[in-house]
Amino acid sequence: MTNSTRNSDLLKLSSIFALIGLLLIVFNGRIANTLGSLWIQSLRGMSDTNEYIFIKTSYANASLVIGGIILSISLIAMLFSWYQLRS
Repeated sequence: MTNSTRNSDLLKLSSIFALIGLLLIVFNGRIANTLGSLWIQSLRGMSDTNEYIFIKTSYANASLVIGGIILSISLIAMLFSWYQLRS
């Protein structure tokens, strides 16, 4: 496998991960609502409202952080592979 092929594959893979990270950031509210609903269902619907809001906010923050990390690392990998392909 040549370096050009590896860099091209890295560019494709990092593009996919950048898209995943961007989707996690954009749809973090929907993800938080879904996971919060699953959490409340696991408790058979019995929870304090403040606790439910805290759990949903925690899920939203986690989605933002994970999405941001994935997006930033993949963008750095994309830039690196693009630079290697150009030279």
